[in-house]
Amino acid sequence: MSQKETIISLLQTNRIMTQGELAEAIYGDKLHTPNIYSALMSLVNSSTVTRAGADPAKYSLHGIPVSAVPDKRNEKKRRYRDVSGDLISNESIEEASRLVEETDNYGPENELITRCLQKFPDNKDPDVVAMKIGLIDITNSTHLSQHKSLISMDELCRIIVAISDIDTRIAAGDPDVVNEIARSNRRINLFSFASKYCCYHNRNLYGMDDYSILDTVLKDYLPRYFSDITKGQIQRWQDGFEYKKYNDYITRKLDECGITTPNRKRKFDHFIWYKNR
Repeated sequence: MSQKETIISLLQTNRIMTQGELAEAIYGDKLHTPNIYSALMSLVNSSTVTRAGADPAKYSLHGIPVSAVPDKRNEKKRRYRDVSGDLISNESIEEASRLVEETDNYGPENELITRCLQKFPDNKDPDVVAMKIGLIDITNSTHLSQHKSLISMDELCRIIVAISDIDTRIAAGDPDVVNEIARSNRRINLFSFASKYCCYHNRNLYGMDDYSILDTVLKDYLPRYFSDITKGQIQRWQDGFEYKKYNDYITRKLDECGITTPNRKRKFDHFIWYKNR
């Protein structure tokens, strides 16, 4: 899919977006905003896309007035739930994790991932890695297919296989593996996918609990539970490939909350997701 086609597809789905939001959806971060300027202006000049406003300008497909389309960022802010009544305790995250495991989709899918990783534990064969990437991508909605113009499945498989001692390092909870996968070909930031790929191998295959997942729900809601973190700080860790700082922050907050239940990082992720999905 060309860059223009990707922009059109994103606007069909989201109806209204800024240039920065389009860049983040395509590349995984807003640092690549200038990279889509030429394609975006070409669509504007051909009247395929409408541009309105400034600081930032907003874009929509032609025929959909920007002024008539709700600003989804404001809608999202209004939809944030009040978390003040959520108690973070051993009992509450155990309960939330149990409820997640009992859902019709997550429970069976988690068992499927476990069986697959146990049958194909190593990350040495690109074909095997491809199957594991696909399974984790589909079950966790990481949307890798949206970024095919930036990285192919074949390329990502070979990047993972080429990481030195990857299996030993994931088993030991090495945070740098997340960064190495996330950097990929340096055209896209796969931070969220990388955290999940390492987490599932570490937890479901090796029975450890060394990795904290980062996804949109965590990024949106951690600052609502803890006053010493912001979404901007989490984004800076993601943009700078500083997974250890993010992972260490989760560890510290769980310590402060007195969370001692086994597999607490994985269960805390379940807790945040279940409460705010």
